[in-house]
Amino acid sequence: MLQLDLQQIISQAVSFLLLLWILRRLAWRPLLGVLDERRERIEQDLRAAAARKIELARLQEDYARRLAMIEEEARSKIQQSILEGKRIAAEIQAQAREQGEALLTKSKETVEMELAKARVLLRDQIAAMTVDAVERILRQKIDAKTDQHLIGSVLDELEREAAQT
Repeated sequence: MLQLDLQQIISQAVSFLLLLWILRRLAWRPLLGVLDERRERIEQDLRAAAARKIELARLQEDYARRLAMIEEEARSKIQQSILEGKRIAAEIQAQAREQGEALLTKSKETVEMELAKARVLLRDQIAAMTVDAVERILRQKIDAKTDQHLIGSVLDELEREAAQT
């Protein structure tokens, strides 16, 4: 069944070796060159990806640091605003107290001045009434009994006038 022909085997071996030599000369080196280029390009892409990953990590760290600084600045500005608000509130309260005290002092002075005016007016009225009473008494001076009656009626009249004012 199997008949092997030596000449056919040798011719196929020579053909195979010739084909191998031709392939090696013409196709093998360019194919290996393409494969080497592809391997080199893949390695470069992997190195670039690693560099991008490192850069991304650095950028994330920088972002986190900047975000922390911004948050700290915001907290600081809020604290400054709170302190400024408290200071302004204290100033407003102090001004209100000063104005209240000034108003109270002015009111007291006004009341004292009005009271002094009222006293002067009262003294003048008492003096006028006394002069009027003395004048009446002197006009009607008759005797002791009439004098007492006259003084009593003048005093009653003065009390009525004082009660009316």
